[in-house]
Amino acid sequence: MRKIFLSILTLIIFSASQAVSQDLENAVLWEVSGNGLEKPSYIYGIINFLPKDAYEVPKVVKKKMDQCEVFATKIIYDNAAKKQFNKAVRIPNNGWINDYLTDNELNQLRLLLLLDFEVKEHQYHDFYSRLQPIILVTSTTALYLDDNIIYVEEELASLAKKNRMDFVGLGTIDEEIAAFKKFPIEDQVEAAKYTVNQFDRHIEDYNNLVKYYVEEQDLVKVKDETLKATNESQEFKRVYYDDRVIHWLPKIEGLIKVNPTFFAVGAPYLVGEVSMIELLRKQGYKVEPVSLKKN
Repeated sequence: MRKIFLSILTLIIFSASQAVSQDLENAVLWEVSGNGLEKPSYIYGIINFLPKDAYEVPKVVKKKMDQCEVFATKIIYDNAAKKQFNKAVRIPNNGWINDYLTDNELNQLRLLLLLDFEVKEHQYHDFYSRLQPIILVTSTTALYLDDNIIYVEEELASLAKKNRMDFVGLGTIDEEIAAFKKFPIEDQVEAAKYTVNQFDRHIEDYNNLVKYYVEEQDLVKVKDETLKATNESQEFKRVYYDDRVIHWLPKIEGLIKVNPTFFAVGAPYLVGEVSMIELLRKQGYKVEPVSLKKN
């Protein structure tokens, strides 16, 4: 069984979006140019973890990273940040999932984790049952994938280190935690109930997400699909995505004006009226899709 304790902070990427009608070209990699930039920068929308047998970093992405000097992500997760976030995603006041699920749902959850995924009893009691519901939801997907899992940002960060790129975080761990705390517990619980009661459909939803991302490169569908993991929490979508992109914009502009920068951020940050793509276009930059097919 793949241990995911140290990676638990990465799971939140599946959270919160709204149904989007934006007419956006199908692409996950975008080039930012014009408006006085001497060299282009790139934005790569990612899904935090994917099946290893369905995804590898595209050669075109590697090529564009080679052309950049800075690697920018949502947050720089050092050991202190990981520890801080792992504490934040636990249910407050030493609570546990029993406080939110019915006896039948708890039995279903235990069967799923202990029998299907071979989680040890002490792991269930001390760790999984203490996670806030939305984190528990995404943890079940990671457990389902087991060893067939690849953490995309980690792969990209490894490439960036080999390229000796400078690392920059657009936000801070405190901002991440503050945004996460805005996710209404009621919406989290409904998402957890859906997963426990209909786990096969939950996995079907995830497989659709993978297809939309890997095969179709349709970020609008990707963002719409993430909606199912959050019980359509508009408050969380606003705080976790929209407000943060607006806050990041001056830093994004500051980076691309100085050095060619490769941004690797969650795919939902690229979709909608309040998104990296649209905000940069409104600032006068040319933001165009990059094909992942080899020339």
